[in-house]
Amino acid sequence: MKLRQLFIFNLFIAFPIALMCIIFPVWTFGLYDLVPDTGSIWVTRLIGGSILGYASLMWFGSKTASVKTRRAIALALFIQDSVGFVGSLVIQLSGEVNFLGWPLNVLTYGMLTFGYAFFYFIKPEMC
Repeated sequence: MKLRQLFIFNLFIAFPIALMCIIFPVWTFGLYDLVPDTGSIWVTRLIGGSILGYASLMWFGSKTASVKTRRAIALALFIQDSVGFVGSLVIQLSGEVNFLGWPLNVLTYGMLTFGYAFFYFIKPEMC
């Protein structure tokens, strides 16, 4: 796998999630068995916009010829996915959220974190 392919793979994960957060925030809360209020719906939409921004980075990263740009995008996505992995793991292990798909959530963030770490830290020449 090349970094460009990882960007595209991640794009197909991020784009639908971003749209769900923006368009269907109450339904998204239902996935986690949470009851939303006005503030949390607003924050969910903001997070959806941020995820959409990251998705645009993935798209442009897959198209650019600049290795330096791809590496910078990989670092940004490594940071974002690392936070997502740790946050998902902590909240799920706390038992405060009843989300049946949590192993997939943690696994996906873990794989993406490892993938970006691989390209940025271990094999930067493959960027």
